[in-house]
Amino acid sequence: MGEPDIASAAALFGDPARAAMLLALLDSRSLSAGELALAANVSPQSASFHLSKLTEARLVACVRRGRNQVYRLSGPAVARALEALAALAPRAAAKPQLRAARSCYDHLAGVAGVLLHDSILRLGYLNSDYSLSGTGRSWFMAGGGAEELLLSRSPFARPCVDWTERRPHLAGRLAAFLLDRFLQQGWMARTGNTRALRVTDRGLRGFEREYGLNLRGGEHGYALHTIHDRSLQGRRL
Repeated sequence: MGEPDIASAAALFGDPARAAMLLALLDSRSLSAGELALAANVSPQSASFHLSKLTEARLVACVRRGRNQVYRLSGPAVARALEALAALAPRAAAKPQLRAARSCYDHLAGVAGVLLHDSILRLGYLNSDYSLSGTGRSWFMAGGGAEELLLSRSPFARPCVDWTERRPHLAGRLAAFLLDRFLQQGWMARTGNTRALRVTDRGLRGFEREYGLNLRGGEHGYALHTIHDRSLQGRRL
């Protein structure tokens, strides 16, 4: 078996228009060719050309939504590659809302995601190798976690370097489950047609009560509110 053709894959990511389209799809939504053309600031004809390249390389999948065709990332492996490239890229000024909290494919990123990652480790729910601890299993199941999420072959939890903070946020099935719960419980809400997320008043109380986090803002976006770890252990998701 020969060496992987990294150069060909890198060329697909390296075009500015294609990179903009891939980043627009990074929150796991499906977008039309017209929406992606706007995201990349190219003509519809140029967008079609780039989308053909991306679908042929299986970086993007084309699916039907009613009578229309929409596009999405082909899977989490593409999202992980984008995250890794973003972490290596020259640091660019991020919009305050995106830096504070955003969706990154299926999990929480930004300052809020980094603080959540640190809190879950601090509370002992995950071991140093990101496996679920005994305390963490009780916490996960009490919060509505399903047994099948623990048995899947894909990583249950893993660190992912955040491109704005250059520190890890949480990725994997646990992170996807948590973001879905935060949205369902009304702790977080999407901000318009962007990847930015807003912490609601209910979420402000919930994150402080369950994870010891003060997400009320501050000079650098969010600040960690100090609460004794023991007082938080055993709380529900």
